[in-house]
Amino acid sequence: MRKFLSAVLILMATAALTNNARAGYSAIYGTYIDYSGGSKIGGPSLTGYYSTGNLTRTYSFGLSLTSIEYSDNYTSSATFKRYGISNAGINFLNQLDVTVEGSVTNELLKNHTFTFGLHYIVTDDNLTNNGIVFYFDGTYFKPYNWNSGIEVAVSYYPETINLQVAQLSPHFGKYYYTSFGTFYGGAKFYYITLNKPDEIGVDDKNFYSIETFLHFYRGKADLGFSAWEGEQVFAVKNGGFVVYNLAEEYKRGMSIEGGYYFTKNYRLGATVSVNKFEDLETGDDVTQTAVTISLGYKW
Repeated sequence: MRKFLSAVLILMATAALTNNARAGYSAIYGTYIDYSGGSKIGGPSLTGYYSTGNLTRTYSFGLSLTSIEYSDNYTSSATFKRYGISNAGINFLNQLDVTVEGSVTNELLKNHTFTFGLHYIVTDDNLTNNGIVFYFDGTYFKPYNWNSGIEVAVSYYPETINLQVAQLSPHFGKYYYTSFGTFYGGAKFYYITLNKPDEIGVDDKNFYSIETFLHFYRGKADLGFSAWEGEQVFAVKNGGFVVYNLAEEYKRGMSIEGGYYFTKNYRLGATVSVNKFEDLETGDDVTQTAVTISLGYKW
């Protein structure tokens, strides 16, 4: 299920790498998710985020509450009825996500940042209830220039079929400085594999996709765009804070975001994301549209 954190996470990570003083950022994100067909109609999500740290260590915490309304006129497949995911008696799917992470920079290796995280899910979705995701990222960086690294995420969903998902994601980013402003762009490759594809109605156990992104910073304003193409199931994104834990096979997506510091410390942001996926419960092709408004404070 999708929760959104903005490009301000990149800004805070950069601040932690370039500032000896203790710094922090907190934000609240309000999202509405809409589905064009399939088993779900849509609903709201509310996310709280907090990060604190310094030159060598940062700590982050996220808490999300989501409620998605299900349609009352769809028929779930026999497979999903075995897991208790059907329209019988289900009007809303409610979910709680908790994420904790810690990063160290220049402590284990010079010019390296290592991030370790844990994401826990409590949900009405029987297939992924009590799901737990272990997250790791190792990145080498040249300050103010470029970075390259790899993410590893391992997800366990033990409640019904003991579904296990592994994700490997190499990534690269580069800064470009102009008189107009600063650009940060790059790419990320996703390889996802799972142990029981037949149980969830997909044809393969291996999935591949690629994402490109570009962010722009000028004064108090920032803008960002990202797009991806390929196939993804149960993907882990946004540094471990976003987990797609529902039975959906994603095909492509794009996102546009922007923000502005209207005072020295307060930032107002907005994000619009559109994703295409196949609903594995119904077999329908679905468009998911999500709009997020955020308010953040840095100190």
